[in-house]
Amino acid sequence: MGKFENRSRGTSSRRLMSLVLAACLIFALAVTAYALNLLGIREMFDGPNRTLPEEADAYIQQHTETAALEDWSARITESLCDSSKIMVTVNVSGGDKYILAPTDVMPEDSVRFIGIEGDQTLAEYAAAQGKELLFVGASLMQNEALGIFTEAQNHVSVSAGEMNILVESSRSGGEAAEEAICFVYARDALGEEMNLEVPFALTQTPALAGGEFVPEDPEAVPGITVGNAQVTQSPLGWTVRFMYTKTEEDALYNLGKVVFDEITDFGEGGFVLADDGNWYGVWSMGQGNVTDTLTVHFYDDNSQPMGDIVFRKK
Repeated sequence: MGKFENRSRGTSSRRLMSLVLAACLIFALAVTAYALNLLGIREMFDGPNRTLPEEADAYIQQHTETAALEDWSARITESLCDSSKIMVTVNVSGGDKYILAPTDVMPEDSVRFIGIEGDQTLAEYAAAQGKELLFVGASLMQNEALGIFTEAQNHVSVSAGEMNILVESSRSGGEAAEEAICFVYARDALGEEMNLEVPFALTQTPALAGGEFVPEDPEAVPGITVGNAQVTQSPLGWTVRFMYTKTEEDALYNLGKVVFDEITDFGEGGFVLADDGNWYGVWSMGQGNVTDTLTVHFYDDNSQPMGDIVFRKK
């Protein structure tokens, strides 16, 4: 999959009246969400080292799509999508039968993994409650329009039998995404698998600025040749994407990081091997100002300069 990293985000501005109306709507939705223990994208995304841009709030879609088996269910609550990122929140309920835990923990792990104080293991706690353990996770099912190449999950237990999951999917494409399926997977303490599929509609945010940028010297960095850069600004920030090929055997693996003059504080980015067999540099959720020039500085794994490439708008 290549190298990829997460970093922090920033903000910009809108009309005062739009902000006031959006803020009132967001506040009303937040009150309802908290009353139902449905943490949304902003509540689960924001943290000490990252914050969702304020202008993205107006594009967060509310959902009620639900799928259920006899003893547990999953509901899509919110989604946010642009050309490089899809975020979805899922509320999972264990009903009267299950204690819920993330899929990366085990029955012998502490109850602290689901936010409960004490010295009991998950298995001991479930037995004391007269319930069974169910380990749950979620992922977006891949299709050509989504173009997903990496995913991450954040689990928040709102009670022993209820969990919210934020799925963050990074996209290598840019096609308009109009629908998706959230695959909610589960296994019990004996390893038996139980899965749900929840289809839901996506509304992609508009592109606010950007275009195609052509490198002045595609071979300015030794060992690689870069293609044209696709640069897009959305309410989530700036995205930069370009393909590169190797002219020296080990060149792709020596790349450590890139730094942009015009854009800083990318939320995530790095080098990935896409499904089409080509290598791409993809960086998203950046903050800054791009006009007609994009300057990129390349560094190796030891943070030593490899070369600079200037892209100019086509």
